[in-house]
Amino acid sequence: MTKQMQDKVAIVTGASSGIGRGIAEMFAAEGAKTVFAARRKEQLDEIVDGVAKKGGTALAVPTDVTQEDQVAALFAKAKAAYGRIDVIVNNAGVPTHINTEDITLKYWNDVMAVNLTGMFLCAREAIRYMKAQDPQGGRIINMGSISAKTPRPDSLPYTATKFAIQGMTHQLTQDGRKYGIVSSIIHPGATFSGFSAGRRTAPGAGPTPQDYSMDPADVARIAVLMASLPDEVNLYEATILPNQMRSFISRG
Repeated sequence: MTKQMQDKVAIVTGASSGIGRGIAEMFAAEGAKTVFAARRKEQLDEIVDGVAKKGGTALAVPTDVTQEDQVAALFAKAKAAYGRIDVIVNNAGVPTHINTEDITLKYWNDVMAVNLTGMFLCAREAIRYMKAQDPQGGRIINMGSISAKTPRPDSLPYTATKFAIQGMTHQLTQDGRKYGIVSSIIHPGATFSGFSAGRRTAPGAGPTPQDYSMDPADVARIAVLMASLPDEVNLYEATILPNQMRSFISRG
């Protein structure tokens, strides 16, 4: 590693598995003081211990991003441990696959709480800290999806949140400029994660070229690039997907 994020302080939500874990581990390998946030404490502790054994600096903070007080505590602990906050990666989220006519209001609200409200709470807290610190500023990186470009069937709540995150990122970018805060969004295609459980056992090639699944580290490289650019430069949006993945016009 080239230590592109040396001494930056970064929070990554949904860091116990999949893309979030891949990003958080790569941030730490690149020299960042990384705060791993997710709901599963035992898993977080195990991952952070592994990072420390490799020479990285990491802190586990069990957090449910739908709870305002827990989000506030996450940022307070990060600030207390490392003095400032340079990057937040809003990665926590849940997938959906259910016929639209069978979606209950509770199911809809539960998905909105994790995928959208949780991201708002983290972004709002990030702005509060980044605005107040010296030097002022920082980066907010939101996890979108190619579902914000072309939805997959029977995924209305997930699709709605990913389209909303696109708009939220644009608004955050506009509103944060006066404080030196920039926001970006990553739209991954098929990536091996906990969402793949039962269908895949590892990233890489599948039964056909169209079934290739990216490694979370592939997406993490984009996050590192976004987080390590000069303060005056913003890679606002990136779409990363397997070469042979079904097109945006006709997704499977």
